[in-house]
Amino acid sequence: MRLGDVVNPEFADGPRPLSGIRVLAAEQMQALPFATQLLGRLGADVVKVEHPTIGDSGRGSIPAIEDPHGRRVGATFLRNNFSKRSVAIDLKEPEGVELFLHLAPRFDVVCENFKAGTADRLGIGYAAVAARHPQAVYLSVSGFGNDPASP
Repeated sequence: MRLGDVVNPEFADGPRPLSGIRVLAAEQMQALPFATQLLGRLGADVVKVEHPTIGDSGRGSIPAIEDPHGRRVGATFLRNNFSKRSVAIDLKEPEGVELFLHLAPRFDVVCENFKAGTADRLGIGYAAVAARHPQAVYLSVSGFGNDPASP
């Protein structure tokens, strides 16, 4: 095998299993970004929501490599997000919440991986999304459990 060889030739040409599925992901670090990267590899159109100034906290994870602009970017971040597009939305601002909820009906899947209760507190939890987009598949992922005492 050489660099650039197609590992799964059945996906090289033609549609992938999740082609046409759109995913809106308010995510950071590891648990959900890894899962949605797999969805992207299978053909889903994944749009990652990041904070406009901070971005995904995983961007600075180590080991890091230097990007073409001289910025240090975590290798784990690159692996978890290579198949995605991203949009910057401040979900702590009412305008950002409204924009997120306005975008939600354009997606088949809406997902988040905040600490337990955070999505509801921000106004983008299941009830808020379902009120705008009842057909959405809503996914909440936690790397440490959904107990309020979880990190």
